[in-house]
Amino acid sequence: MEAYLIASFRSRTHTLQFLEILKRYRIDCFTVNTPKEAGVGCGLSVKFLENNFASVKNLLRRYVFDSFAGFFSVTNRYGKLIIKAV
Repeated sequence: MEAYLIASFRSRTHTLQFLEILKRYRIDCFTVNTPKEAGVGCGLSVKFLENNFASVKNLLRRYVFDSFAGFFSVTNRYGKLIIKAV
């Protein structure tokens, strides 16, 4: 069972800018396709591990993005994605 968090934006540009900010602060992260089950965003999200959530949240407050759509937990359980807003 794989579990992780994503930060979803309504702008691809903002998604990539936020990814670079997180990398600058040495937070392990990647871009991923936003799961359609989330029903938001531009199609790209930033994936990161749950143990980095507090740092990611603080950086999002510091660097305001008006296109931010939300944080979601993603769990792959037996091949089915379970998405929950955080």
